Amino acid sequence: MSTTRILNFFFLIVFLLASGFALSHLNGRYDKLVAARESEQLAKSQLAELEAKIGSKKSSLERLNHDPEYVEKVIRQKLNYAKAEETVFKFEFDDR
Repeated sequence: MSTTRILNFFFLIVFLLASGFALSHLNGRYDKLVAARESEQLAKSQLAELEAKIGSKKSSLERLNHDPEYVEKVIRQKLNYAKAEETVFKFEFDDR
């Protein structure tokens, strides 16, 4: 074999090894990118849910500040209050 063929073969092997290493490294980076995008989508959906809850809480707070009928309804439901002439019946069901 001539020296030129040996050098060409040597450079081909080095090139293939370097290419394999580069592709392996890029594949790992791509997997990290995909995982980061999935994490970002999950965070965006959680943010949307939390913003919806905040909106609901803000509207409820606004109604509590300005709507006396709503305040009375909340007091009756959550605190089990009743007017002087009323009797409150509370039913508990056994979920079997």
